[in-house]
Amino acid sequence: MSKKTNIDKIREAKELERAKARPRSVDNDILFSLSTAKAMMGALAAGIVCYVLSFIGEAAGIDALATYGRIASYALLACTFFLLVIARVQAKKLTQERRAAEAKVVPAEGAKKKRKRGGKKRRS
Repeated sequence: MSKKTNIDKIREAKELERAKARPRSVDNDILFSLSTAKAMMGALAAGIVCYVLSFIGEAAGIDALATYGRIASYALLACTFFLLVIARVQAKKLTQERRAAEAKVVPAEGAKKKRKRGGKKRRS
């Protein structure tokens, strides 16, 4: 007879929490496989680079770099948000389709069929 360690107890508690939690509306693997999400990541990286360049331009006294870098960074960050919304909408739709397909394909063996509840049929 083996005793459960604290780690095993913690794992069981976490598994119970996950089982109780409702499923996420968007699966991350679907979200980040979309081309829109990849474009979003590129726009985010470019926006961060432009923002850093605007600070460098401000510190170096290059007004054009500071001004245009900041404008470009704000535009790219706004574009990132727009792409995020589009990607999440697409991913949510694909996630719902995947879950519907999984629910149809995986019937449990040995499971009882659900009986319809209703009144008894009367013979006249």
